Amino acid sequence: MILADTLQQSAWTLNANEIFYLADMLGAKSLLDMDNPLIGYLRSGENNGWNEAQYSLKSKGALNGEAARERITEPLLSSLSAAFDADKACWVKYHTEIGPHEQFLHITEETVVSLERTGENPTLYRIDEIGCFYQACGILAGKMKWNTHTLGDIPALLLSKRTFEEILVRLDEMDLEEIIARLGKVSDDQEGIIALAKCMKTRVAHGSLRLYTRGPDGWENQCAQFINNHHMNWLIRSSTRKEEDWLIATPTPDEAFKETMRHWFQHPSEAWGAMKQQTS
Repeated sequence: MILADTLQQSAWTLNANEIFYLADMLGAKSLLDMDNPLIGYLRSGENNGWNEAQYSLKSKGALNGEAARERITEPLLSSLSAAFDADKACWVKYHTEIGPHEQFLHITEETVVSLERTGENPTLYRIDEIGCFYQACGILAGKMKWNTHTLGDIPALLLSKRTFEEILVRLDEMDLEEIIARLGKVSDDQEGIIALAKCMKTRVAHGSLRLYTRGPDGWENQCAQFINNHHMNWLIRSSTRKEEDWLIATPTPDEAFKETMRHWFQHPSEAWGAMKQQTS
């Protein structure tokens, strides 16, 4: 039985080896599944072994007691228990003017547990509960610079995924007119193309969200990208099959994005089905 001591500390900064040590204590066998997305996220550096992890956890106050009766400190115990039992997760990667950001969210009905990679040391992760999924969506939108502005009544754009990715690779060296010309070859919506090109060229945040759900056959995932500037936000969904070449860029105000995320967190299969219908 895992016992717990209480310490008034809501967030913890641990490395991957320490997290796996605690997972082993809690009997979190799901982390042994090779398709578990958390394994891909926890890209640790040097693996110093169980003894080093045990020592460092005790020095941080996350672990107390002797080997036979080790105790995980609360509220770290409840946060990790919720995370390892969660059947839904979201891997978020994005860039702002500050730099790159990355965090992994475990989503339950009661809470969302965040493992955020620290900027100072990419092998360390800040573990914290950031509220219910409703609150988590608001926190994410704020961090990713999602703004409340809209620009007219611009419909979604259906584009070529290959063309869009080629533009992203050369975005810094391309001027606005060149971007508009390239997009104009795959869409006739001139107003939408100009708005998207301006947002791409003056972006203040961009990145991706990958939502995972655990089912009988393992983990399934769906992915979306986003590009935001000070005046507009675009949510981007694209094909995952090599033989397909479609991409849908949708102007998405702040509240619409948060509502989409809430729907994903609550009913991922329904949200994914609705997204697929938009491409048919």
